[in-house]
Amino acid sequence: MFTTDEFPPQPISSLTAELVGSLKERTQEVLSYLVKTNSISAYFNDADSLSDFRNVLGLTTQGQLDSDLLSKPDELLGAYHDNVSLTEYSDYQPFISRFFEEPCKASAVENLMAPGMPFFIVHSTGTSGAIPKSYPKYRHPEHMSTSTSHVMKASNPVSKNGGKNCIVYSLVSRQVVTALNVDGEVDRCMPVCIMSTGTVRMFNDMVVDRDPFYQTLKLPNNSSPLAVSYIPDYRSMLFVHALFAVQERQLELINAMFTTVLRDFCHTIGNNWNTILDCIETGKVPDLEGIDHVRESLERYFKADPKRTAELRAIETNAPGWFTKVWPGLHTAFAISSGPFVMPVPEIRKYIGPDIPLNTLGITCSEAFLALPYDQRDPSLYKVVGSDEIIEFLPEDAPEESRNVIQTWKVEVGKRYEVILTTRDGLWRFRLNDIVEVVGFDPRDGQPIIHYVQRRDGGLRIANELTTEDQLRQVVLSASELLGNVSEFCAAADYRKTLPRYAFFAELQGDIPTSVSSAVTQVQAALFEQNDNYRTETLAGKIGTPVIRVVRQGTFGEYREWKVRKDNIAAGQIKVPTVVFNHEVLEFLEERVIEEFSVLTTATS
Repeated sequence: MFTTDEFPPQPISSLTAELVGSLKERTQEVLSYLVKTNSISAYFNDADSLSDFRNVLGLTTQGQLDSDLLSKPDELLGAYHDNVSLTEYSDYQPFISRFFEEPCKASAVENLMAPGMPFFIVHSTGTSGAIPKSYPKYRHPEHMSTSTSHVMKASNPVSKNGGKNCIVYSLVSRQVVTALNVDGEVDRCMPVCIMSTGTVRMFNDMVVDRDPFYQTLKLPNNSSPLAVSYIPDYRSMLFVHALFAVQERQLELINAMFTTVLRDFCHTIGNNWNTILDCIETGKVPDLEGIDHVRESLERYFKADPKRTAELRAIETNAPGWFTKVWPGLHTAFAISSGPFVMPVPEIRKYIGPDIPLNTLGITCSEAFLALPYDQRDPSLYKVVGSDEIIEFLPEDAPEESRNVIQTWKVEVGKRYEVILTTRDGLWRFRLNDIVEVVGFDPRDGQPIIHYVQRRDGGLRIANELTTEDQLRQVVLSASELLGNVSEFCAAADYRKTLPRYAFFAELQGDIPTSVSSAVTQVQAALFEQNDNYRTETLAGKIGTPVIRVVRQGTFGEYREWKVRKDNIAAGQIKVPTVVFNHEVLEFLEERVIEEFSVLTTATS
């Protein structure tokens, strides 16, 4: 792996025979490992989706494999390709549900998806409004955990100059599953949490039983004590992270994972600047919701610093890039800023300035690590991880059948694919429903270089058109300047008028400009340009002129806080859906609309 201080070679457009051979060899090695390791699991032995594969492997009722096939990598890969069907979450839910039975019996969940017991159970954040999904996550040997190791080391590096990192993350669990042995005694406690929380826990061997002890610690290279990550309230967690970060003169790095969270963090500092300085001057942690259980630990590490306060009061907080005055040594911010997370970047730049790199840690999801950053100069470029899982590709326009799935060495530059995963944690040809575009290959090992595009099942439809998430994003970007720069947005179908139309809920960086009516015209023109079917259906009188519904500043940050409370989800990984169907979410947004604009109407409050 290259470090963030190095730049990789330009991607190549085609693979040499040597690179094809290297990719195929690595895929065969991973497949052989997964078959040998996970063939003892209950899912592998009982799932209907793997019945043909079990027959070809010669798997006995005792779980013994035909060693002859395992010694023939080409034949094993062929058997896998021809006999493992595509799967979705519904295939796994009957097995995973055993973790949530009362009581949870260790005998029922041991070796369920992979050998042994999981270290944690990840739950998705239910972005689209669907019920969150759960996946058990197991500890794996080092040679099968290279992506995890890379991300963890990059996310919290040790400075050569004694600098500190502000890592905005959560260690809060949604619940703890306790598995009991045959005597009714506790066999294992498994936290149910978001992926980043579980990964941090597993990498550092942080078992939930010792959480009271962890809450008393402060890592030498971090600005905040660990207690901050145990604050369940999103707004309180951000404020206390900000409190410790602003107090720290030697802060060098901020890691918020997503630009949306980084934007909330910046707003927390900017909107509460005087309060934060008063706290630093007096050494008092204010009364905040959700901090009582860690207040003692917070106060132990937060001491009055009048000298630091005097330095901070001299800073002009309206100046562009004023965070570099707060922290002269700040050199990096980590936050995914591609795809749906590109919108907040201009606003973040007002705080951190134009020169601080806004880096990414990669594409991760509840199911697996998908890709690592390829070139930090272009945050939209990612390199597929080929060392830990089997990542395959289903052409976007091909029939959705397993026979059309292709391996990494068969993808083509410029084409779009749905990602298919076979993982260490027991997923087999799992449909991720994420669409990526291949833009090249790494000349060093042949792995595909990709852009993330959108969800396969995402998009907005009113008549016989379907406008994708990526198209909606391009539409808003084209009108962002006329709107006074959009920080975040989402879209929905609007049925309040006789003729249904697209509604764009937009949060702006500043005041509503006079050019907003022109923005509506631009949105319509961009929709026509992006989607010919939208144009046809509109001209046929089936779709009305779009409406821009401006929400008050802070709305999407409030959404993340509301989502944390409502669904008992750990703070820090809440994503706002690009297209909203959920009625509760729509009601939340509609309550915060301050004005709306369409071509034929004036502003209304």
